[in-house]
Amino acid sequence: MTVMTVRGAVPLTQLGVTQMHEHVLANADFDGNDYNLRMDEVAVAVDELRYFRAAGGATMVDLTCVGLGQDVRGLKEVAEQTGVNIIASTGFYRECSYPDYVQRETADQLARRLIRDVREGIDGTAIRPGILAEIATEYGRGRMSALETKVFTAVAYAQRETGLPISTHCWAGELALAQIEILTRAGVPPGKIVIGHLAVDPSGKERLFAAAETGVYLGIDCIGYWYEKLVAVKDPEKARWVQELIERGHLRQITLSQDLIRKLQLKHYRGHGYDYLLGQFVPMLTAAGVSAADISTMLVSNPRQVFTA
Repeated sequence: MTVMTVRGAVPLTQLGVTQMHEHVLANADFDGNDYNLRMDEVAVAVDELRYFRAAGGATMVDLTCVGLGQDVRGLKEVAEQTGVNIIASTGFYRECSYPDYVQRETADQLARRLIRDVREGIDGTAIRPGILAEIATEYGRGRMSALETKVFTAVAYAQRETGLPISTHCWAGELALAQIEILTRAGVPPGKIVIGHLAVDPSGKERLFAAAETGVYLGIDCIGYWYEKLVAVKDPEKARWVQELIERGHLRQITLSQDLIRKLQLKHYRGHGYDYLLGQFVPMLTAAGVSAADISTMLVSNPRQVFTA
């Protein structure tokens, strides 16, 4: 069995250590006034992923999609220079970044766009995605908007047609059950869904455990963030949440990642870099009582299973 990367299909057995929610090249500077949110330097990305590979990493899942500064040509160049497997995505990000056509097209028409990317390539290239992502709901609103509902429905249609997994943006798990309900109601198996950002705020802990009971994959990400206003659950506590999930029987649903999307998180700009998870967070997991075998399950076996047809 194979998974699609920016350099073509590779055997699932070659994925190795995989960080399931990252951004190698992206632009989240929606207002045009925050240079920190423009991850647009290929040469810098090459150096950063070399650190990741030296630490034992093998695969990056880049969830940068339409509305988030996607650059699949650049991703291919980075992959070619580093040897890291990079899996690209197709989808729609937050409502504030939707292209104009999302408003006027039907869910079926939007799904056709995604399916075309999967079958023919993204943005006029032959580079095909391996995942439908990063599909978002807004935090603090308490409900999905009509446009978000349409997008999630379109992504569900595309998943049924292509078999690709789905990865979502769901801050603190606020709308996790709503995301899961709309996707599964449209026929998406729980085992093809990764719900992201479930361990960023203490208020989301019970929502995390509720999502776990549905059988979806649990995105434990934003590892290494020092922005307290964004991520209130610090890494040692996050490691303890992971151990508690394992104790409750959810080991085979957990994925780990950093979700780097700011220049100041990169080593080039004196940040942690993509190798922080492997070099710094893994010892925290060990200190929390997580075994080496369980760490391998979360970093190798679970990502591989996400992409298994």
